[in-house]
Amino acid sequence: MKSFLKFAKTSGIYFFGTVLAKLVTMLLLRVYTEYIPTGDMGTYNVSINYITFLCSVLYLDIWSGILRYFYDYHTPEGQRKPINCGFAIFGISTILYTVILVLFGQFADVQYLPLIYLYGLMMNLQNLLGYVARAYGKNVLYASAGLLNSFVTAAMNIVLIVGLRMDYRALYVAGCVGYLSNIVLIAVGVKLWTLIRPSAFEKALFFRMFRFSLPLCVNSAAYWFLTSYNSVAVSRMLGMEANGLYAVATRFGSFVSLFTSCFTMAWQEVSYAEEASSRDSRSQFYTSAVNAYLRFMGMGAAVLLPFVWLIFPLMIADGYSASRDMVPLYLLATIASSVSGFLGNIFTAMKKNGMLFYTTVAGSVVNILGVQFLIPRFGVQGASAALFLGFLTIIVFRIFLLWNEVAIRIDVRFLVVLAVVLAVSCGIYFRGDFRMNAVFFPVSIALFLLSFREMIGNLFRKIKK
Repeated sequence: MKSFLKFAKTSGIYFFGTVLAKLVTMLLLRVYTEYIPTGDMGTYNVSINYITFLCSVLYLDIWSGILRYFYDYHTPEGQRKPINCGFAIFGISTILYTVILVLFGQFADVQYLPLIYLYGLMMNLQNLLGYVARAYGKNVLYASAGLLNSFVTAAMNIVLIVGLRMDYRALYVAGCVGYLSNIVLIAVGVKLWTLIRPSAFEKALFFRMFRFSLPLCVNSAAYWFLTSYNSVAVSRMLGMEANGLYAVATRFGSFVSLFTSCFTMAWQEVSYAEEASSRDSRSQFYTSAVNAYLRFMGMGAAVLLPFVWLIFPLMIADGYSASRDMVPLYLLATIASSVSGFLGNIFTAMKKNGMLFYTTVAGSVVNILGVQFLIPRFGVQGASAALFLGFLTIIVFRIFLLWNEVAIRIDVRFLVVLAVVLAVSCGIYFRGDFRMNAVFFPVSIALFLLSFREMIGNLFRKIKK
């Protein structure tokens, strides 16, 4: 119960910050689709996907290593050790990142390459500092910095795109300024200058963290082939305009992120602490958590589909209207992605990242093969279908491995009910009109609450006591 209460409290903090931040981002969709042509949006989307791939390989996801090893120390002096070792790895990665981009710029003519470079660097630095804040339990600071980032980015985009009529390079500039505001706030909040000490560097820990993070790096690269590769494939097979439409459809995955990112971050901290304390009730702990998450995400998808159908015309300009039918399948793929990530954090908590890597590779292979087969036949929808199949493969493998490791058990009966509910929700989305979606929306909320009736009842009884 103590772990659940910590999870609920931390999730609530992350949820507040994440919801407001994502809502600000979603509200900008009208600006993007009104002022930025589909081809330019597609070009921007592809460039970000490529830079994300490079960063995922070079930076080793070292912030996860910092967070995991932080929990192995219980004194301020000891806790500085993983932070300083992590910063050392980050510095080496940044040097390699800079050299590669400079050399690449000598041989390829990429528009706005300096801005793309800066965007990638700032993105990784804010990730690093964000995890340091989380390690120290400064979750309000972390959420506030994310919120500030979103507001600054939004304001800059409005000024640059609407006011100054800047082209899509405004997206890079606004993103960099937003990340900078995030970095400064967290650096001041954690008093970063007091944490960086050469004396806290430990060579043995440096190599342990490097070995720990190396599979995460390869896993992140494989993960890129599960997500960003699809956008690149769409642009190559169908053109930049199609990729622009696909990019807007993927933005609606942010609605899923309203819920998943906050729970995933809270789950990461709770599961890491659970493993560090070496408790014996892991099977029951992980079984309850995973089934609750599956229930939350699945029923949440049923609620989101009619909601997206209703608000889409208000948020998206007519030039991007074709992307509405691309949303449901991508939303389901995003749900599958979130579930696989939730399961993956268990392996990281157990320091078994090798298993994480093999499952991700399996899903990547399925996605790549699916992209080659499905996009030529079904267009952009094929990209989302391949993505969904890739993450479904990962989920199946990870559940099987967790069943062997910690005897985790899945509520299969609920999954059958969920499949029926989602089929009805998708059917109404594609075939229904405004009235049908408006009616189904409150019905889906009622079904969502009904699926959590026992948990809600227990919570109310606890509050009364």
